[in-house]
Amino acid sequence: MKYFFTLVFALLAGVTTTTAQTVTITKTDGTIVKYKASEIKNIQFANEESATKPIHNFEGYIVVRSAFFFDTYYGDDAKMEVYAQGGKTYCKFTDEKWGTGIFEVTLKDNKITGMGKMSIVDPIKGGAAKEYNAIMAGPMMAVNISVTGLMGGTTIKWRNGKASDAVKLSGTYTGENTISVGFAGTFTNKNAAHSFWVNDDGTYSIMVLGQQINGTAMGDLTLGAYTINNLVYDEKTKTFSKDYSNDGLKMKFKAVKDGATTLEGDYALTKANIKATFDKDGNLKVENNFTAGSMPFPLKAVFNGKIKK
Repeated sequence: MKYFFTLVFALLAGVTTTTAQTVTITKTDGTIVKYKASEIKNIQFANEESATKPIHNFEGYIVVRSAFFFDTYYGDDAKMEVYAQGGKTYCKFTDEKWGTGIFEVTLKDNKITGMGKMSIVDPIKGGAAKEYNAIMAGPMMAVNISVTGLMGGTTIKWRNGKASDAVKLSGTYTGENTISVGFAGTFTNKNAAHSFWVNDDGTYSIMVLGQQINGTAMGDLTLGAYTINNLVYDEKTKTFSKDYSNDGLKMKFKAVKDGATTLEGDYALTKANIKATFDKDGNLKVENNFTAGSMPFPLKAVFNGKIKK
């Protein structure tokens, strides 16, 4: 009869992203032997059955979100394998970028829940892989893995199958935003950003991230972030757009002139419309026109950016 560590060995075998993992074996005489996963080339058990094989294999795409970035597409090559061992069920998640995880799970009403460990190389800092506690939950074909200790909280959204063209565009784009402020002139913010993503219900959202416009007649302006939901996709023009005048959105607005704050508050966005277009290379252009509160002049912004990962 196989023991649980037999299954764990089988799950770790051949995984290149688990170099930091250590397998600890306690023998019957109390002695302890430790091996790094990278040191294990092959494992054989005398008088045992053949290595545990998955009862189900699935491939899918992943979209990742953390405290530092919004939903970002990371490819169609993430694998999910299901194993049965000793009356329990285990899921193994594998992705070249986002590491490997093993979870003991339960299945009820076609939904999976379970706890486990993820071995991940920090996608920002790099270095050796680290192990994190993680939770797996969701429908069998649309599982979320929550890694609370990574980057202020990270969610890996695994979905069975291939991503749509729109999902592949999900991410945060950084670049240049040119803004016309009424009759006061045109100003450029070279460090602007917009995020685009597809929600689980198939609707589209875009977030205009906070930014600054310096040197206007009103002084230096700070514009807060806001999100526009339920954009409409036009297949003919390949654009995502919406008149959001009546969405009830507000934007934090602050004006500072000669060191003194002259305006500050939450301003309703009216006479507002947005249009987002992606070119053949995946670059994003956003045209965003709106009026903030009772200001007598409109703001017209044109953003051009590239995806940041």
